[in-house]
Amino acid sequence: MSKKKRDDSYFAADRRRKKKSMMIIIPIIVGVAIAAVVGALLYQSPQAAAISGVECNRNEFNNYHVHAHLDVFVNGQERQVPNNVGILTSPSCFYWLHTHDSDGIIHVEAPQTRVFTLGQFLDIWEQTRDQQGLFDSVAGMNVTAYVNGEQFEGNYRDIQLESQKQIVLAYGQAPAEIPAYNFGSLR
Repeated sequence: MSKKKRDDSYFAADRRRKKKSMMIIIPIIVGVAIAAVVGALLYQSPQAAAISGVECNRNEFNNYHVHAHLDVFVNGQERQVPNNVGILTSPSCFYWLHTHDSDGIIHVEAPQTRVFTLGQFLDIWEQTRDQQGLFDSVAGMNVTAYVNGEQFEGNYRDIQLESQKQIVLAYGQAPAEIPAYNFGSLR
């Protein structure tokens, strides 16, 4: 048997250099691609900071799930409670106290039963959805709270958010009639 003689031509040497370079570059590219895939699978988007002790999680909880209703009046004129209070898109998360629609329904959806207050909800509203400046416009105004049609005595921020509780906040002049909300099949 004869041994094959190595081609030492310029072109053969160039091919060997390229082959050697590729043997280094390809594993690096594969390693970077694997690291990117693993990183994407393990990545957890940053969570929003808790507001007044209420956390913001990627999913809604149904362990403790009740609804309260809130009407807001400023000098007798109704103001709409905005939709998506406490629902963030970046990072994507739901505070345990939030709204879906502008119907005034406050959704309390937490991992366990505990006491939540109107003050906590108002803090979340102010920090996540106060584009209309409601809280700036009512600063310094007297507020009267009504719970299930009766005037509330005490700090309105301490009103507990419980199943089917109807809350009315009247900043300045109260409305002529305190509304009642029909929860119907909503539980």
